[in-house]
Amino acid sequence: MKKTINFKKSSKSFETNLAGFIEAVSFKESSSNLQLPLNHPVNIESASIINESGFMGLFQWGEEALYDLGYYLGDQGISYADIKNADKNSSLRTNWQKQFNSNNWVGKWSGKRNISSKKDFLKSPETQYEIIKEWIKYLCNQLRNNNFNEHFGRTIQGVEITESGAIAGMHLVGIGGLGAFLGIPKFKGQKQIDGNKTHIKKYIEDFGGFDLEQCCNRKIYIGLKDVDKNILKNKEVVVVSNYIGKSFSGETKIKVKSDENGNLPVIVRHPNTEIKIVADGKESNIIIQKANEKQKATLSDFKVTSHSASLETDSTPQPRPQVNKTPQEVRNEQGQSSTSQEANVTPASKDVNFNIEIVEGDSGKAISNMNFFLTYKGNIKKHTADSRGIKQGINAEEGQDIEVSVEGDGQKQVIHHFQVSAALKNKTVKVKLPVHSFNISVTQDDKIVPNTLFSLFYRGREIPKRTNNRGVINVRMLTGFVFGFGIKGKSLVLSRVEKSSSTTPFTVNGSAVQASKLYEVADAKRKQAEDLKKQQQQKEAQEKKAKEEAEKAKTEADKKTQTKQNNTYTENGGKPLTTVSNQSPPTSDTTRYHIYHDGKIKRENKAATGFAEFIYYDQNGKTHNLGKSKFVKAPMRKAGNEVISGSCYLIDFTKHGSYKSGNIGYKWFMTGGNIRFYLNGITMSGVLGTFMSLGYEEYPSSGGSLIDGSSQAPSVTHRNGEACDFRYIGKKNAHRTNAIWTQNNDYDEQRNITLVRELRKFGFTVFYTQDGYSKKPKISGTSYAKNHYHHLHIGACLPKIEDI
Repeated sequence: MKKTINFKKSSKSFETNLAGFIEAVSFKESSSNLQLPLNHPVNIESASIINESGFMGLFQWGEEALYDLGYYLGDQGISYADIKNADKNSSLRTNWQKQFNSNNWVGKWSGKRNISSKKDFLKSPETQYEIIKEWIKYLCNQLRNNNFNEHFGRTIQGVEITESGAIAGMHLVGIGGLGAFLGIPKFKGQKQIDGNKTHIKKYIEDFGGFDLEQCCNRKIYIGLKDVDKNILKNKEVVVVSNYIGKSFSGETKIKVKSDENGNLPVIVRHPNTEIKIVADGKESNIIIQKANEKQKATLSDFKVTSHSASLETDSTPQPRPQVNKTPQEVRNEQGQSSTSQEANVTPASKDVNFNIEIVEGDSGKAISNMNFFLTYKGNIKKHTADSRGIKQGINAEEGQDIEVSVEGDGQKQVIHHFQVSAALKNKTVKVKLPVHSFNISVTQDDKIVPNTLFSLFYRGREIPKRTNNRGVINVRMLTGFVFGFGIKGKSLVLSRVEKSSSTTPFTVNGSAVQASKLYEVADAKRKQAEDLKKQQQQKEAQEKKAKEEAEKAKTEADKKTQTKQNNTYTENGGKPLTTVSNQSPPTSDTTRYHIYHDGKIKRENKAATGFAEFIYYDQNGKTHNLGKSKFVKAPMRKAGNEVISGSCYLIDFTKHGSYKSGNIGYKWFMTGGNIRFYLNGITMSGVLGTFMSLGYEEYPSSGGSLIDGSSQAPSVTHRNGEACDFRYIGKKNAHRTNAIWTQNNDYDEQRNITLVRELRKFGFTVFYTQDGYSKKPKISGTSYAKNHYHHLHIGACLPKIEDI
């Protein structure tokens, strides 16, 4: 589906997917053409544009937007965490907001994505393209957090409120402008017009109706067909939505048209919205918008034939009776005719109980949890095989025809049929699911895409496949199965294997092709590095083996004249010759922290100041290497950040930001653009030990010390890498995307108690919490501190440590 938009006294069409939305916004903002490669001169020039108001790049970014995403640190270097901790009417808050008014870009940059200056940003259209996807996700969270998605489907000032239109409107004038346009009281008076006198209504209208795949997982896709299953093009229908919510309740009606393939624009509503399609005086069944689920419906003669189900498991009621008889009806009539001729000698029909097993057509291997359909006496019913691929206890009348089918696009695909007989009683009918061979053709702008690597996502696996010189991929898959087509690590679109189709076409944009090429280059470098590493390891192994054999021969010779004491071999006179040890040699520049699941920590080579390495030992004795990184030398400080004698050695904990092996590990990341990345080795060990002991979880953090070992004002406790702040754990992992306050419903009391308990086990002795806005601690055994209702403070790590 494409959408034509009038920009700059000209018309241009865009695909109504995420890539098309990004292309349209960029074209409007900077006159770019992202349908061309990002390194095309047109796009390089657009990426470097700075307008008279200081907005810059492909998407005309302002300081505040890039600050929110953690790229720009602001004119005054005031962090968002400092603002949250400041009094409501403090000058700090006022100055913080004022720093974004001029868009003069005089402040520092964080270095995220290697962007350390305005110049770095302007010369990299590729990075700007990745940042706009981050920005869309950020704005999506804003929509959900403020319940703006309750308004999807409304018409305000003659314009429909859609997901993509709301995102574009927020990009233009911010969350306050969108809230004001929606009529939400707390945003009353916020500006709805940007510096170029463009009203938010224009953006909501122009950029409405795009399918932002990454914004939320719930979508409803509806196709229209007539009674004879012909596609209905350009058919006008009314989408009626009914919702009862916090900030909006009521019924909305929107007129839309189907495209050339009979598909309506994607429908996105708040979960639990009741939706029906009305046309020609007929109404569909009610479709309930589900949370985090993509749903597919086909309306035939405006009666729902498939609704309220995921793309992988469309459900289908009894099909509409046809004038022409189906093959099954013909078979049944033939069977009934034969039975009637012999009625005088044949006993009455009986019910037969039997099982059905679904297996792969080529290997005969059972397919577990497979959905399939049985058509019996004109009725179709969905069944699901168990973990052995078997559906037990099917009951049918002797002599009747049973038709087995699987999902298709709009109608079921028949894969097998058989007649019920007495011989089937308590037996299992084995049904082979056909393996279908077909081609996948890939095009870009109606041109083939040859010799390019893509990924197929099929049956839980990602399978790399390259197009041939005709832009074609040959594949074999099980009929009816859903597979994804995309690039490395990302499925872009889903399709179903149709036994009637010899070719499945996919259209990609320039960004997807470029991403594939970049991955191949990176993968080639990775493989080269792995080969070199393997060669080095083989060389080291050979040298080690030779050394061991030499030492063994020497030891055997020394046994005749030397005495072995305490694992040490000595020459005559007791002079030490060789000491056998698992420790690093005294000259090593690495301090190793051996962290055990019971809270003990062994520090090896404590005097080293070059590198720190962290190794965790779980309760099953398995070893987990959590990485090695450089120490950063900083002066020691006392409260108030005054420098005192001595040095401290800090680790950038983002270098150890994630680990996963089986069901244990962690993801540790910064929030709110903070730059307090640094902890000392002991504190770092205690944190990592805690994470690994709790299984797998994600931990948003506003950090420890600054790179010079100081505590960022107004805080005074985060000096020398001794303390760290974390977001409280939320129910259903809400903390991974949103701030969790102790007075909120999504605060998970038991998991936060467990977190503190494990931190204490690994040596932490100081904890600051706050119960709402009161002067009480939230968690038993912790201390109260002002402004700690939104984060947990830990410090003073004194573990059971042994130097080895």
